[in-house]
Amino acid sequence: MRARMIELSWSGLRVPTIAEELGCSQKTVRCRLHRFNRSGLPGLDDLGRQGRKRRITEEERSRIIALVKSGPPGRLR
Repeated sequence: MRARMIELSWSGLRVPTIAEELGCSQKTVRCRLHRFNRSGLPGLDDLGRQGRKRRITEEERSRIIALVKSGPPGRLR
């Protein structure tokens, strides 16, 4: 799809038409075209996900999930 985006742009189509043709947002098309213009073919690759790193380990997460799924302490069954 990314290469098709470039192909459509080079054939003279505008961003709204490309977005409609590919079923994505105009913002996505603009972002990809700018990245391609800036970095060439490597600019078409997906970028690594960014965001805050986890504050707890996978083991701690599993323990919390197990606690949430169990009944409250001291409750009659």
